[in-house]
Amino acid sequence: MDEQMEVNTDGWHKVPPFEAEHAKTIMDFWVNNCLVPVTDPILRNPLDSCSIGLDRKALQNTLKIAMEHHQGIGLSANQIGIKERAFIMYSDVKKKEMITCFDPLITEYSEEKIIMDEGCLTWPGLWLKVERSEGIQCVYNDVDGELVQVQMHGLEARIFQHEYDHMEGTNFTQKVSRLKLNMAKRRASKMRKKSILTKTA
Repeated sequence: MDEQMEVNTDGWHKVPPFEAEHAKTIMDFWVNNCLVPVTDPILRNPLDSCSIGLDRKALQNTLKIAMEHHQGIGLSANQIGIKERAFIMYSDVKKKEMITCFDPLITEYSEEKIIMDEGCLTWPGLWLKVERSEGIQCVYNDVDGELVQVQMHGLEARIFQHEYDHMEGTNFTQKVSRLKLNMAKRRASKMRKKSILTKTA
């Protein structure tokens, strides 16, 4: 019987293998279904400062798992139903370097603006041409609670601004006209239907 048991890392409890598999199944289900719908109020209201006593490392790990699973380049806590003013993002997409930002604040926007295609995990398949500042000055606390003051440019600045929108209860769909948004939604709908037909063919 003992040969079929696994010992936990703390060495105190013996857990049948099926329980570990069950836990993995639960985690897989949560990751696959963790994104809240666009109608959830948590996405529409500005977030207050992070909770006192927040386990920052645990939240960072949760955000990392969810973002990587959904193949995103940034993810805010409220997108997965967690009411904390925090997000994770790639600071360098090519090098796969990430930062987790707690209580972020943009203090200055550059005058130079750039229009680029943007998507969002909350709106899968929807792409919009969004104008944003090429550079920003921002501050945030890292996972260890240390204050970081940094200047960002290019894609890094765009991702930060996109996730910062979520902190403020807004999102990229509010940065284009209703006409352009509706056109993009129709394109996304056609692509989804085409994808379904391709899979069933």
